[in-house]
Amino acid sequence: MSAEASKAQYSPEFLRLFRLMRILAHDFIRFVSRYCYIQDRKSGGPIRFELWPGQAEVTAKLLSAKLLAALKARQLGITWLIAAYCLWRSIFRANELIIVISAKEDLAVEFLDRVKYMFDRLPGWLRPPVLKRTTTELSFGVESRDAKGDLVVIGHQSTIKSIPSTPDAGQSKTISLLVMDETALNRYCKEIWGSAKPTLEHASGQAVIISNPSKVMPGWPWTRQLCTDALKGLNDFELMFLGWQCVPGRGDDFIERQKQSGLDDDDISMQYPSSIEEALSTLGSSYFGKTLSKFETIDGEIGTLRKSPGSLIIGFEPDSKGILEVWEHPVAHWEQRYAIGSDVAEGLGGDYSVAYVLDRVDQRFVARMRTNKVSADMWAGMLADLGAYYHDAMVGPERNGAGITTVIKLQELYQHLFYRTKPGTIKGEFLRVYGWQTTNESKQILVDELKRYYREVFDSMPCAYLLDESSTFIRNENGQLGAEEGHHDDCVIAAGITLQVSMAMSVPKDVTPRGLLNMAVRDWARIETPGAERTVETNTLGDYGYDEEDKDEMD
Repeated sequence: MSAEASKAQYSPEFLRLFRLMRILAHDFIRFVSRYCYIQDRKSGGPIRFELWPGQAEVTAKLLSAKLLAALKARQLGITWLIAAYCLWRSIFRANELIIVISAKEDLAVEFLDRVKYMFDRLPGWLRPPVLKRTTTELSFGVESRDAKGDLVVIGHQSTIKSIPSTPDAGQSKTISLLVMDETALNRYCKEIWGSAKPTLEHASGQAVIISNPSKVMPGWPWTRQLCTDALKGLNDFELMFLGWQCVPGRGDDFIERQKQSGLDDDDISMQYPSSIEEALSTLGSSYFGKTLSKFETIDGEIGTLRKSPGSLIIGFEPDSKGILEVWEHPVAHWEQRYAIGSDVAEGLGGDYSVAYVLDRVDQRFVARMRTNKVSADMWAGMLADLGAYYHDAMVGPERNGAGITTVIKLQELYQHLFYRTKPGTIKGEFLRVYGWQTTNESKQILVDELKRYYREVFDSMPCAYLLDESSTFIRNENGQLGAEEGHHDDCVIAAGITLQVSMAMSVPKDVTPRGLLNMAVRDWARIETPGAERTVETNTLGDYGYDEEDKDEMD
C-alpha cells in the first residue's frame, strides 16, 4: 500500500494530532506550558504551569547536560519541573527507565503524585495506555500475547519509579534517567551514586542531582563536595545555583521579612541563600563568615612557565594540564608591584603546595600555582620562575616542615626573598630569617588580615579554591584555627602569607621611562588634535625625549 493510500485511512484530525505529537516530542517547553497543570499552593486547584525565569534556566540545562547538579533555595517549584520532565521523557521516548530517589518514603510518594497529577490532566490523545500505576510507579504499555501465546508488553514500555533511599537504590542495568531529589536529606547518597554511576555510563543515561543546602542533614557533606568539585571542574557535573530571587514578586525586602519571622543567618543560608558561596558556606563556625558571599569566581588561563630556548626570559605557555592559573599577566615598568606567598607541602599526593601572586596596585590576586605532586626543592624553582615572570616579585614561602627545604633552595636561586629580622647572639646584631614561620599566633595574624581584606579591600576574588577553603576554615572546639575535617586550608595559608609579604614591601613605583611617556603624549596628540604635533614637541619635549623638569634634575 502506498504512503498516500495509507494516509487516506486516517482522519485529518488524527493526522493533525500526529504531527503535533512529533513537535512536542522535541519541544519540552511547549509541552509544559500548553498541556501541564500543577496544583496551586493557595487554592489547591489546578493552574497552568507557567515557567518562572529560574525554572526556564533549569529547563535549558535539563535538555543539554548529561550530569546536572542544582543547588537551590526553597519553594522554587523545581520539583514540579523535574516531575514534568520525567513525564515528558516517559511519554515521548520508548523503553525509558526513570528512577527518582528521595530521602524518605513519603517524599517518594509525593514526587510521583505530582507526576500523576499532571498526567491525569493531559488531553486524552497525549496519554499513553497505563500498564501499572501504584504509589511509587507509573509505567506505560499494553499487555498482549505473542505467537506462542505468551504474555508480553508492547507499546512504550516506559517506567517512572519513585523510591525511598536505600544503599542499593541506584542498582539497575538500564537506567536512562536518575533523579536524586533533596540529596542533603539522604544519608545514602555516596552509596547510591557509586552503584548508579556505572549503569548510567553503560546506558549513556542522564543524572540530575537536586538539593537545598540543608547543612545539618546527613547527606549534605556528599552534596557539598559534589557541588564544590563541579565548581572547580573536578567532576563532569554542570552546577546550577538558584537563589531565592528566582521567584517573581518576592521583593527586595524578602530576606529581611524572613529574619523578622524568626529565621537567623544560618537558617537563611540553608533555606534562602542569595549566592552559591552562601549556599556552600559552613554554618556559623566558618571563620570568614558571610564576607565571602559577595565574591564570584572567574576562570583564568591555565598553563605553565617556561624559559625561551637559548634565553633566560620566562614566558607563559597555555597548557590545560598546567598547575598555574593566571587571571592577569604582569604589567611592565613597575617596581615592588607584585608579592608572592606560598604554603609548602611535601608533594606526596596529600596536602597542596600553593602560591598566590598579589597585584599591590589593584589589590587583587592575579595568579595561583597549586599542586600536590612536586617536591619541596622543585617547588622552590617554580617559585623563582613565578617571581621572575612577575617582574622580580617579592617571594615569601612558609618555612615550616617541607617549607624549610624550599627556603634553603630559594636562597640559592632567587634574590628577592621575604625575610624578618631577629636579634642575634651578639649585642646589637640582627639576623635575617627568610620565609614565614607559621605558629598559632602568626596563623591568627595572617587569617585576621585575610579576613580584613575580604571585608574591606578586595572587590573581586576569582579563585574558586580559595573561596571554597575559606568557607570551611573554622575555629575548632579546642580554639585552633584550621580546615574542617576532610578539607584543606593550603590556599588560605598561602593567601594570608601573600598579604604579609605585601605589607613588608615598600610602596609600588611606576618606573616607566620618561621618554616612553613623552612619546605616548606626542602620539596621542597626533590622533586627538591634527596639526598639534609641533606644539607638543616644542612645548613638552626636549631634544632628547625628556621634559624640562628632567633636564633641570640632570643638570
